Amino acid sequence: MRVFLSCLVCRFVHFILHKMGRGATTMPGRVALKVKRNVLSDLSKNVKVIIVTGTNGKTTSCRIIEEGLKKAGKTYFINKSGANLITGITSSFIMNSTVTGKNKYEYAIVECDENAFREVSRYIHFDVVLVTNVFRDQLDRYGEVTHTLNAIKESIKNLPDAVICLDADCSLTYSISRDVNNKIVTFGVDVPFDENAKAPEISDAKYCIFCKHEYDYTYHTFGHLGGFVCKNCGYKRPKPDFTVTEIHELAQNHSVVSANFNSDNRLVKINIGGAYNIYNAIGCAAGLSCLGIDTDTIISALDTFNGAFGRMEQFNAGDHKVNIILVKNPAGFTQTMNFIKSVKDDFTLVLSLNDNAADGRDVSWIWDVDFAGIFEKDNVKELYVTGKRCYDMAVRVKYEGVGGRKINVIENEDYNKLADLAQNSERDVYIVPTYTSMMTMRPVIAKRFGGKDFWE
Repeated sequence: MRVFLSCLVCRFVHFILHKMGRGATTMPGRVALKVKRNVLSDLSKNVKVIIVTGTNGKTTSCRIIEEGLKKAGKTYFINKSGANLITGITSSFIMNSTVTGKNKYEYAIVECDENAFREVSRYIHFDVVLVTNVFRDQLDRYGEVTHTLNAIKESIKNLPDAVICLDADCSLTYSISRDVNNKIVTFGVDVPFDENAKAPEISDAKYCIFCKHEYDYTYHTFGHLGGFVCKNCGYKRPKPDFTVTEIHELAQNHSVVSANFNSDNRLVKINIGGAYNIYNAIGCAAGLSCLGIDTDTIISALDTFNGAFGRMEQFNAGDHKVNIILVKNPAGFTQTMNFIKSVKDDFTLVLSLNDNAADGRDVSWIWDVDFAGIFEKDNVKELYVTGKRCYDMAVRVKYEGVGGRKINVIENEDYNKLADLAQNSERDVYIVPTYTSMMTMRPVIAKRFGGKDFWE
């Protein structure tokens, strides 16, 4: 009876919020959990569930997995809005079940916040857990990286039968394999994105997690990822089960790589730009394989996948494009700057910084972002900053040195003014916002240039 009541009130709240033009992604679940706290245990029966957690790449990875299941002809649902706390996950399960709590689909794809994973793992039996990576993120919320890592470890211990997919290139993530008894499947990239890449001076994992000696690297990709080796205790990157063996092309809107999928060597096109999305792709290949999806279908999904909302999302503004690329922490921001440095045509750059709870109140992390070379490019024709902490961002880029450019400020989160700028631009516009800034500006951009609401 309580399952029925929980589903009923959730649907009622969802209906009312939609009538009000709201996303209805978390409130319905919050109300449902008041009626029955463990309702997810009932809702997740008889459905295969894959969860994606980790610092960077969760939403993009979920969309790739969604494309893989769609290509395979499977029925599924996904918490598409990115509402990745227990409230949003509960809303998603209820809205994809009957009013009596019976799930309608074969598969569920769950994006889950690393801290929320602790509670969610007590209620849902996950078949596959994909851990993308662990980076420093929102220190005032998550604390140091070991806090995030321990949250994921504790959660996995609630799921003894799940297959765990781990990033072999992340010394933090791969360390989970020593603390759990689950079947482990690894993924990684065997080659550097840049032959001259070195481990950063400010690293989230400079020292061995087991013996505290400094790592050596046989090669480096980005952040602390790469061929890590501790010469003191022997902890090192394993040979991954799913791995990129060669990078043939790193284009603005796609990549072409050679990959080994459990000893099956293939040429793969990844239909989204950014070197870091190569990790998302190979991680999803591992996750989909663990769900029983065949290699040909996985490769087709990687070739046709389109970016998630706010993550390498592109809007057509007539004779030019408006691009939104979400950033949340130093590693992701640095990789976004590396991607933008690869753009060859003239463009306008907009950096938007907020300090709401979901962004992290402490914005000092922007000083750890590597902007090296971005403002040396002649094709960065205009530079704007916006968001609640626009002046903090202005100071940051001023100290970086902006090559004589004027730093234009859009105050008061005036995203209609930003949309005007994007619409009237003579060139492509790249907008790089933090999370709550993206969630506020995106509806304005989508309305102006045509795009679905984020929950769609």
